[in-house]
Amino acid sequence: MLIQRTRLVLGCSVLLLCLLGTAGVPAQAAEKTGNPDALYMQAQAALAKGRPEEAVRLLTKAIDQEPARADLYLLRARARDSTGGFDRALEYASKYIELQPEDAFGYLSRSRIYSSLDRNNDALADASKAIELEPKQPDGYFRRADIYSDMGKKAEAKADEDTAAKLDK
Repeated sequence: MLIQRTRLVLGCSVLLLCLLGTAGVPAQAAEKTGNPDALYMQAQAALAKGRPEEAVRLLTKAIDQEPARADLYLLRARARDSTGGFDRALEYASKYIELQPEDAFGYLSRSRIYSSLDRNNDALADASKAIELEPKQPDGYFRRADIYSDMGKKAEAKADEDTAAKLDK
């Protein structure tokens, strides 16, 4: 469910970029301008087109210019995650959390990466932190339910699924 939501958000971002007319700019043009905003948008488009390595390259250039810009790290974590580079994705998601410690989405993203690394206790801790930060949002409960399910904790998974379903209405 969380993956579907993430894909929907990413898809909407790319659509918005197309409507704004920036997604059609070649990646090389964005790189030449050195504008981190243009690089970010091109990286989003590259990721949506299934070119995560290109996205990582673009985001690295943007981060070189604006190393304190958290959203660049989060998108780079997503790109690395999609290539199976979970250790690097974890590094980038952790940097995002360092820069934005009150953003629940960062913890949800890192939780997903921890799950991919079979680090269920760490994944559970991050999902719980996301719930603590945003208790009225269903995504943290959906994420935690998935983790509980993977751990064989059916009652806890069911309770979180029920809470998420109530909040998702």
